[in-house]
Amino acid sequence: MQFSQDARGDGGERDGFPSAAIRLMSASSRYNRAVARRVESPAAAGTWRTLAALDELGATRVSDLAEWQRVSQPTMTTLVRRMERDGLVTRSADPTDGRASLVSITDTGRAQFRSFREEALRLTSPAWDRLDETDRAALARAADLLEALLGEPELR
Repeated sequence: MQFSQDARGDGGERDGFPSAAIRLMSASSRYNRAVARRVESPAAAGTWRTLAALDELGATRVSDLAEWQRVSQPTMTTLVRRMERDGLVTRSADPTDGRASLVSITDTGRAQFRSFREEALRLTSPAWDRLDETDRAALARAADLLEALLGEPELR
C-alpha cells in the first residue's frame, strides 16, 4: 500500500518529525473512527471510549473522564448515568473526597467492551491479512512506540 505525497496532504518531509507525527496522529484517529463505524453496536462511540478509559485506568472520577474525553463534565455525567442504567458502570464514593464519586467498569461493561474489540478485530483482520509480515511487524512496533510515548510527561 503506497500513497503519493499529494495524498498525504501534509507537504512535509516524508520521514521528518513534525510531518510524521501529524500523519501518525491523523491516520490513527481516522483508523479508530473507521473501525468504530463498522462495528455493529447500539452504544455510542463515547460509551466505548469511556469503557476503554475505565478498563485502562480503573476507578476514575467523572471530572477526570470528562477531561480525558475532552467533553464537559455535564456531558460526561449524562453518559455515566446512561451507562450506569445499562449496567456497564457503577459509581461509588471517592474515599479521598466525600463530594466526589468514582466510576468503575462492571463485569457486564468489561464483557461488552471485550465483545466490541473482538468484533473490531474480526472486521479488520482481512485488511491486516493483506499486509505482509514486515508491514505487520512495523505496525506492531509502532503500537509499542506509541504506548511508550504515552508515558512521556508531555502526554500524561
